[in-house]
Amino acid sequence: MLEKIKQFCNEVIAEVKKVTWANKKELVGATVVVIIAVLLTTIFIGFVDFILSKVLGFLM
Repeated sequence: MLEKIKQFCNEVIAEVKKVTWANKKELVGATVVVIIAVLLTTIFIGFVDFILSKVLGFLM
């Protein structure tokens, strides 16, 4: 049992060493894309909510 745990940990360490991490430029670029996507989604949902509330207000 202990040998399997040790083997698993060694395999995890070997896999983590293969990971290529993003540099600062890539990280900033991805962050900007996410922020813009969130803002656009927020504006869209806010607009749809506003329109639907006006339509429902008119119907009631």
